[in-house]
Amino acid sequence: MTNRVSHEQIMWIHEYNAYDRLARTPEKLYELIRPAHEHFEHTGRVPDWCGTDFLRGWAFYLARADRHAGAEGSHHEISAILEVLDSQDANE
Repeated sequence: MTNRVSHEQIMWIHEYNAYDRLARTPEKLYELIRPAHEHFEHTGRVPDWCGTDFLRGWAFYLARADRHAGAEGSHHEISAILEVLDSQDANE
């Protein structure tokens, strides 16, 4: 797995507006994704209970946070989420 997230992947992540789909504010979205984020921080793995919408919302939150921090596209956590999304698509 690479830690580099391409510009195209970042653009795709931003197409999913998690503020409209999951939570209205960044704070509420973080509260929703916090258990998965904390699990990832402790284990280095995306929890297996995360569904597609949740994963897209989580990636959206992280990509927005990276953008605001000026560090777009180099996020290990986003790479892991995209890998899980790719494997879910392959299994459908």
